[in-house]
Amino acid sequence: MSLEVRSQGVLRHGLLGVSHLGMTPLNFCEKGVKTGARVYQEDMLQGAVKRLNTTVFNGRKWVFQQYSASVHKAKNTQEWLRRNILALIRAEDWPSGSPGLNPPDFKLWAVLEDMACQKCHNTLDSLKRSLVKAAAEMPLETVHATLAEWLKCLKACIRAGGGHFE
Repeated sequence: MSLEVRSQGVLRHGLLGVSHLGMTPLNFCEKGVKTGARVYQEDMLQGAVKRLNTTVFNGRKWVFQQYSASVHKAKNTQEWLRRNILALIRAEDWPSGSPGLNPPDFKLWAVLEDMACQKCHNTLDSLKRSLVKAAAEMPLETVHATLAEWLKCLKACIRAGGGHFE
């Protein structure tokens, strides 16, 4: 799941995975790198997501999901996912304009921000260190509660046929 970190007008992208087992470490793109489909595939998917099979999930079955960002929907990204990830929610099966249906965007990003920004950060590196620490310390109960709330929203989206729901 891609996240955007804003600090003093600087925008960076990162990757955060969420499951009932907990959260993956927060990964960031290098400074100054434009996150196009090729960079997303090489840095995020190949560099972070693919190894989840043997690290976080240790061979257990899991499903990969992203939202409708253009780099996520790119044909070569979808092909990379089909080749490398056993189970995924395909871009064409995901409602458009629905980043709120990703658990980090649904709630966890706000919790991370609260945890990481209890003190002011004068540098981007300080903010990143604080975010990484907060992600590592996220209580599993918070992750489980967020996933339960998210599942209710996902079911409401399905009942609405991918249309608007409250």
